[in-house]
Amino acid sequence: MRFIISVLTSLLLLTASFNAGAVYSCGGVNDTCTCGAYNPYPCCDNGGNCTWYAWHSACCHWGMALPGWGNANTWAQYAAANPNYEVLSSPVVGAIAARTLGTYGHVAFVVGVSGASITVEEENCCTSCAAGVRTWTYDASYFDAGFIIPVGGVTPPPCSIEIAGQPVIIDDQSDCFERHGTYWWDEATGNDNHAFYTFATDDSLPDSWASWRLNVTVAGNYEITALVPPSANDLTQNAVYTVSHQGSETNVTVNQSTSVSQWVSLGQFWLEEGTAQFVKLNDNTGEAYALRRVLMFDALGVAPVTECTDECDTPDEIVCDGENGFKTCGEFDGDSCLEWSAVNFCGTGEICTGGVCHLDEGSCEDECTQEGIFCATATATHRCGEFDEDSCLEYGEFTECDPGEVCQFRACRSATDAGTDGNSDGEIDSDGSTDTGADSTGCSCKSAGARRRTPWTAFLPVVVLLTFLVMWFKKRKKHHD
Repeated sequence: MRFIISVLTSLLLLTASFNAGAVYSCGGVNDTCTCGAYNPYPCCDNGGNCTWYAWHSACCHWGMALPGWGNANTWAQYAAANPNYEVLSSPVVGAIAARTLGTYGHVAFVVGVSGASITVEEENCCTSCAAGVRTWTYDASYFDAGFIIPVGGVTPPPCSIEIAGQPVIIDDQSDCFERHGTYWWDEATGNDNHAFYTFATDDSLPDSWASWRLNVTVAGNYEITALVPPSANDLTQNAVYTVSHQGSETNVTVNQSTSVSQWVSLGQFWLEEGTAQFVKLNDNTGEAYALRRVLMFDALGVAPVTECTDECDTPDEIVCDGENGFKTCGEFDGDSCLEWSAVNFCGTGEICTGGVCHLDEGSCEDECTQEGIFCATATATHRCGEFDEDSCLEYGEFTECDPGEVCQFRACRSATDAGTDGNSDGEIDSDGSTDTGADSTGCSCKSAGARRRTPWTAFLPVVVLLTFLVMWFKKRKKHHD
């Protein structure tokens, strides 16, 4: 009798689990993905079922309709026996985690792996369980049966927006945009007057995140931009967009608070053909939840970058441009090709030869006209000569006179012995010799206090007068005699 009651009780529980709503919808999630079949699992009375949601996740992310594998505790067993699937002992993103322990076991879709912990999206079927999808973190060992994936790995099915060499916009309301986690709100703003947002946190793992799937049908170099719509909330200052491309990931940080209503470039990336690449944005920005800053999730732009051709061959090569300009070979405009930089100009008096700026010897002017030492100031001298790389004369550095000396006649002299005129007596010539004091005209100029020698010709009129008087006196004396 007890056996019959136990069987009847089990049948009632099983019937109850299947009597909870249409197969099309469970926990607020609609079975809208296309994989060639309808979801065969029921939705429990509480508004959730782990098998319904795991089957739905495989349909959406693998593009495959799973067979009916019964309760969750038998999924890994059936998957291992099916040639289209394999069961891994270690978790990977996109796998279905399977547990045999418990009355019916448990299955969940893996959306994150961090060391020994995994993050899953799941629904649950029990009277005390909350309805709908929840994001939860487990120790990976909780799922003792392993992790189910398609043979060859997880390859997401294509979404409706194709990246085929033409600019496209992936909107947050398209099937190429996926939200994960629990905490989401809408705002009438941005592209098509709609955007999602969630609050930033400083948690070690994300609570909510979203990804824009890239369905690339024509491989190429594309620029990816993200629209930051205006919001009534304070925006994050540290949104980290993760761009998956060519088998690697690149993180790009954007201050959304200073980028409102802008299409912010995340960079240029080579996108391979396929559906495995994406752009993801997590809510764990490192900003405390108490700050009440939000991350905005709106449209993503993907536009091809025009194919380029190298303008030069060797990075950092420098060539002359005109007589006094030069330019450098490098990558300056964000594409993958080499081009010449803007023209830079040499310094004053320089010309460019062989990619190098140097002084133009033919364009200089003499600063002084005669080599030698000259007075620079009342107490310093400087030499006129050729001291740099050109062929022109210029003054050298100042040489200060000794204390008690002044510069006069192109040399430092004792202040008490220095002359008062400005002529060239005692000047130091370019050969270092002392000037004699005679100028080129034969004149000899002496100081005002020096004695002068009178030439004999100055006395000739007196001699003539005296001779005349002597002769006159002799003639007159003769007449008297």
